[in-house]
Amino acid sequence: MPPPPFPETFWAAVEKGVRDIDTNGELRKLNAPEKRQLLADLREHEDCPEEWKNRKNMTPKKQQYILNGLHQAIEKLLNPDEFKKKQKAKNAINNAINNKRNRENGKKKAANDKYNAINNAINSAKRSKALREANAQAILENKDHHEDTWDEDTLEKEATDTVKYIVKRCGVNGFVHVFVGAWPGKKLKEAVEAECFGRGKHAVFIDGGRRVHYHHVSDHVKLLIPYTGINCVNADGLEKRVQKKLLDMGWPQHRRMFFRAGMGSCKGKRAVKIPFPYYTGVLVCDQSMKQIGIRLATKKDHAPKRKRSSSALQKPNPIRRSARN
Repeated sequence: MPPPPFPETFWAAVEKGVRDIDTNGELRKLNAPEKRQLLADLREHEDCPEEWKNRKNMTPKKQQYILNGLHQAIEKLLNPDEFKKKQKAKNAINNAINNKRNRENGKKKAANDKYNAINNAINSAKRSKALREANAQAILENKDHHEDTWDEDTLEKEATDTVKYIVKRCGVNGFVHVFVGAWPGKKLKEAVEAECFGRGKHAVFIDGGRRVHYHHVSDHVKLLIPYTGINCVNADGLEKRVQKKLLDMGWPQHRRMFFRAGMGSCKGKRAVKIPFPYYTGVLVCDQSMKQIGIRLATKKDHAPKRKRSSSALQKPNPIRRSARN
């Protein structure tokens, strides 16, 4: 163990202490009792390291650790050139051990990454297959069903009733989100809870970059489903009309998770005329986002993570290499 980087005044105190112990005033190696005596004197010095001063709850192992440090300091005083050679040799051995460990860890990480990539690909393929099958089944079950598109009066009435509910539940500080989605192959409640904060670009985050999901805030928010049916025009129309009404009322951005009216659609890649189970959802909270510990997403939250190129990974870092030497 090399000695800590002592101030010059403390080095002078170490040298003086060694000379004082020897009757001839010369530097020499000290035995264990002499080192303990010297350590007791050095602990009174103003530049003594704090960990050397603290004797409370100090284990014998910790005491030995400090004595070894003092031994190294004395060796450095006796023969500085030889001490440098020893330290350089020790550093070379430690660097070789660390480099070997890093290589082994790198191989393990590469193997784990490969395993995870294969597993992710398999799971993704399974999910895609399950979704395709659920979509096909939903289309098959609804192929003979029909639902008229709402006329203007019906759409206006449904939107007005929904806005009244939002205003009542949100109060003066609460926030709202209005969204649409499809729900093949799962329960409607589960689909709405999964979609209410967005799937692709999340609308809200917890500080630190963590995405918000329904279970994080389920004790504070309420979900309403004002429309369920097989007509995507009705679902999209209701979402857009409610959002537009809120914007026209001057509903501020910090109290809503949507930015503009009618930005998305629930139909996906399906043709408008294909009967499919759709919904319009409303999430309301009578507290502000800040009060329940969430915030609106920023561009930084959605910025793509930069990946290091293979050449950058293989190129040695001159700063780290020089630091090791």
